[in-house]
Amino acid sequence: MTPPPLDDLADRVSRARAAAECPGLTFGVILHGRMTSAAAGVVNIETGVEARPDSLFQVGSITKAMTATLIMQAAEARLLDLDAPVETYLGRPIGKGPYSGPFSCRQLLAHLSGLDGDLFADTGRDDEALARYVAQCEGLEVMSPPGLHYNYSNAGYVVLGRVLEIVHDRSFDHVLREQLLAPLGLRRSTTFAEDAVFARTAVGHAPDVNGRPALVSQVTLPRALGPAGLSLYSTVEDLLSFAKAHLAGAPTIPSSIIAAMKTPHARLIDGTAWGLGWKLIDRGAVSFVGHDGGTIGQSAFLWTAPEYGLAVALCANGGDASAAWEALAHPVFRDICGQIPQAELPAPSDGPIDLAPFVGRYENVGVDAHVTVDGDRLKVVAHQQAFALPPIVFHMRPLGGGLFRATVGQNDRIVMGFLDFDLDGRPQLFYAGRLHRRRAS
Repeated sequence: MTPPPLDDLADRVSRARAAAECPGLTFGVILHGRMTSAAAGVVNIETGVEARPDSLFQVGSITKAMTATLIMQAAEARLLDLDAPVETYLGRPIGKGPYSGPFSCRQLLAHLSGLDGDLFADTGRDDEALARYVAQCEGLEVMSPPGLHYNYSNAGYVVLGRVLEIVHDRSFDHVLREQLLAPLGLRRSTTFAEDAVFARTAVGHAPDVNGRPALVSQVTLPRALGPAGLSLYSTVEDLLSFAKAHLAGAPTIPSSIIAAMKTPHARLIDGTAWGLGWKLIDRGAVSFVGHDGGTIGQSAFLWTAPEYGLAVALCANGGDASAAWEALAHPVFRDICGQIPQAELPAPSDGPIDLAPFVGRYENVGVDAHVTVDGDRLKVVAHQQAFALPPIVFHMRPLGGGLFRATVGQNDRIVMGFLDFDLDGRPQLFYAGRLHRRRAS
């Protein structure tokens, strides 16, 4: 099997970019070590600079897989114990509330710490940024007992980044560059916007008041959130090279690390699972391993089918990046694997469901969500607490057992749910991979 020819791929990318209205798009495939990539559009609609496969994009939370790789390398070198409480390294407890208690690097890697996660605090641009951020994490609520529920935590990955700084006695950016980017030959990737401006770098775009794409106002994001994904600029080809190391191994990424990272540790309500830094989707005989990423006006996807030696990546700077991903990546996965990296939806249950117990206000550090009944559905209005963005409004149809199928924008395949009813019948909302505590009826 070989990847699609470059000429054909270039045409596919051009058509998908136009259909998804992405200002710029890069896409690539690696199969058994052979890479093919293409690009279309522009990195900036105001300058008109063309996008190329070597263009830099903010790749968001795909960085978490790199942070996880660094933690696993440190554990392999006996610099840390994955199962020791993180306060062993930090010298301070993290989190507050009735569920607060020690949690480990392993639990942070698998998003099982319970730590509330969307604290987007800007603590400066110097090498002490992570230390100051982690000091603020003492005030974050622990949403569930460590080890009980999956709860996607950006803050948890910053804590991991701080642990790396302590055991290496270097800044996270230095550790990432010296332990991962340089050894794997990811030459163009950087965590510093100050370096990225000298390259062909994409800028995020979002619709203006008339619905037309416009440059986003915020480009430089807090350095402290780097380990979680707010600072890495990378190319589609560098992402594929990173994936190749996790497919075939590398001197700095032995098979023991590769196997451990794709071992399931947490099961999600949508039927997927989480390993140590990777999301896992099983579709019969095919196992997919990957991660998505997003910043303000930029999106990235990196997914692999290890048994087939296949990796696929996409970067976009606006538009409907998910539609572009499905148009470009899904045919490649189908042609080679016979399946796509998309979970099968749970079947709905029969009969009416009482929606009243789910009505209320739910909150975490990042989102304030109001849930009401709208006919035979629930209506959710979610206000972002960290960014000056319009509220997200969507509906959820009941599947039964506290699970709901939500439609957010064009995506109607999102599974959400309500967990942990207390003695008064009040649940927590599991939305966007995060737990939200019930605050009021």
